[in-house]
Amino acid sequence: MNWFRKVFFRQSSVPEVHFEAPPVLQALPAYTPLPAPQPPELRKVTSSSALPSFQTPGSELGLSFHTVEGENTRNKVRDAFSPSLPITNPRLLAGRTEALKTLIRAVEDLKLHIVIYGERGMGKTSLLQILKQLAESAKYQVVYHSCGEDAHFPDMFRAIAAEIPLLYYEGFDVASADRRHTGSLASLLPTGDFNVSQLSDTFAKLSNTRVLIMLDEFDRSPTGLFRRNIAQLVKNLSDRSVKVQLVIAGVAGNLSDLVEHIPSIRRNILGFRIPELKPTEVQQMVSIGEEISGLIFDPEASAQVIAMANGSPYLAALLSQYASFGALDRGASIVAPVDVVNAVAQVADELRARLSDASGEAVDRALVDGWGATLHTFANHSMHDMGCLDADTVQGVLADRRFLDVAEQLRETYGLLITAFDEKPERYRFREEGLGSYIWLRLAENGVNAGRQPAEQA
Repeated sequence: MNWFRKVFFRQSSVPEVHFEAPPVLQALPAYTPLPAPQPPELRKVTSSSALPSFQTPGSELGLSFHTVEGENTRNKVRDAFSPSLPITNPRLLAGRTEALKTLIRAVEDLKLHIVIYGERGMGKTSLLQILKQLAESAKYQVVYHSCGEDAHFPDMFRAIAAEIPLLYYEGFDVASADRRHTGSLASLLPTGDFNVSQLSDTFAKLSNTRVLIMLDEFDRSPTGLFRRNIAQLVKNLSDRSVKVQLVIAGVAGNLSDLVEHIPSIRRNILGFRIPELKPTEVQQMVSIGEEISGLIFDPEASAQVIAMANGSPYLAALLSQYASFGALDRGASIVAPVDVVNAVAQVADELRARLSDASGEAVDRALVDGWGATLHTFANHSMHDMGCLDADTVQGVLADRRFLDVAEQLRETYGLLITAFDEKPERYRFREEGLGSYIWLRLAENGVNAGRQPAEQA
């Protein structure tokens, strides 16, 4: 994998990550659940049922006279902080200016194909959506497609070609009354299956426009033939200077897959690791949310969100949303530190619910046995290195304990880690996606006792 880092970490906008020993988190105040908020009275309720209710209507039709005080603010909070949905409004995008500059230069000046990679929750889809809007404003033809496990190359690219107007085909006579005027490039593809060469020939005849094809969730696409076809398509388009470029969003391994099939395409691809948010960028997200929702974050509350998010856009948005709701539930317009404390506990519970019982119970046992400080260190490093735990980056903060010994104890005794030696020698990962984030917030909620050392196993 050494060649991988040399080739794909070449852009200057994303510096190499340098790790330092993370500070021990101070214990936060105990989590005291707030009283359940009363749902808005959209209609008279005669039942004494204590079941929860939806707090906002699903349709605005016919409900204009049922406006509930505070409901509009709650909707604004959902608009400002949407952790489960990609950002499609440029106004809401925080901290990605330099990333967009790098991507635009790669497309516009260098005519490269791009692979954007990073852990889930880092905002790859949001970045694609904003890049799509910027490209469309510059008159690019942009086609967005989300990959799936059953992706079939001819079917997927026929659907993509169907979104490219025939107007841009070099043989199309704009002045003619040809009925093909309302057609698409898909009409020029062979009936049934077609191969990469046939698709490349069709794309090569595009004129008077540039096309960006965005393939999101590429890590879900089938390995083997499908990815070999994508690699071959990149090579064909590059070799022939076709006005079509691919922008692929996936994980780091997808770069290896493509280059492994056709090593010569290395020079035609920019590998862009999407960076975690800096503290100033998380603050920008909070400030945007304040502007949209009308709420104000106490400076200490903002600092807590920044610290607990640990560079994750997903955690930053989720914590901000829950903390904002907490303030509204108290009838306040200022988000206080106690709201963030409550939000940390809520998000930790939510992440725990997504884990398997085995992983959750393993964390409980490890913490009881005194592994809190070590797990805190491992969680912090994994969140800043795409889920990786490497001996050369973690060893420096383990004092006199060998990383491999500690990692093996966590793997064998608790099953919290798995080896990833196929990616890099002496590399480990947490056994489940999201486990590192859960541990990080769980320890933030409970506090870490810096004096306790892990119970070494014989």
